[in-house]
Amino acid sequence: LIGIFWLWCVGMSIIKADPREILSCGIFYSILIGPTILSNLYLASISIDRTFMIFYPTRYRFVITRRHVLIRIFLISIIILLIMIPHHFYFYYNKKTTKFICEFDTDIKHWRIRIWPFLHAILFVSLPSIITCISSVILIHNRCNQRKINKNKLSKNARRMKRNSILILFISIIILFSLLPTVILEIFIVHDRLFNNEIFCSKKWKKYRILLNWFLTLSALNYSFKFYIHLIISKTFRKDFIKLINFTFQRQQKQIKQQSVSFNNENT
Repeated sequence: LIGIFWLWCVGMSIIKADPREILSCGIFYSILIGPTILSNLYLASISIDRTFMIFYPTRYRFVITRRHVLIRIFLISIIILLIMIPHHFYFYYNKKTTKFICEFDTDIKHWRIRIWPFLHAILFVSLPSIITCISSVILIHNRCNQRKINKNKLSKNARRMKRNSILILFISIIILFSLLPTVILEIFIVHDRLFNNEIFCSKKWKKYRILLNWFLTLSALNYSFKFYIHLIISKTFRKDFIKLINFTFQRQQKQIKQQSVSFNNENT
């Protein structure tokens, strides 16, 4: 979100320092795209664990341990970091570039550049979102079956799990439909930049620019609204957030009292 806002400020001439020039285009692109990919993969990983807990309620304690979860998070982060490294060599900053975030070196083999949009669209957007949706549907179905068995009565934890599963299903669908247009447009832009340089159509590139700006804004809004959706729907999340606010407020009040006491002691 900070990266997109920074680019917007540069485009509006509010800020002169371009992040692509300061950080290098490869690093900035990795910072912009990397957290999105990690967020989707972490959510899919949690969804797989929840599905395993439903299908194997007596065995999941031996498989899903804190150590295994931490190792999985570490491996996902390392793999994404390694995948993002080539972008430091493919992309470079060009002041004249207005339709795309970064310019890529056309001397590099075309298949290496073209494979990234497909990899991003299939493995890092579509597949994690589909896994999360399927897992949420399985959990909702399980809660409904439990309700039938228990004569339409669910425990407090069961109702909370059902609400959370509906929330995750809703969020995963939003993620899928907010990110897919961006990566699909990215595929078309990469293809035209590599193979249609001689047939340059200003109207087409103007459409690309408008669509890309709209889709990037849609993706940014998606991640901005995640917090508020959790806050509205999830009762547990809401309680934890209120506790955090109260703790922060009490801590500030305590610091103010300590400062006032020390100030009074110095005066006396």
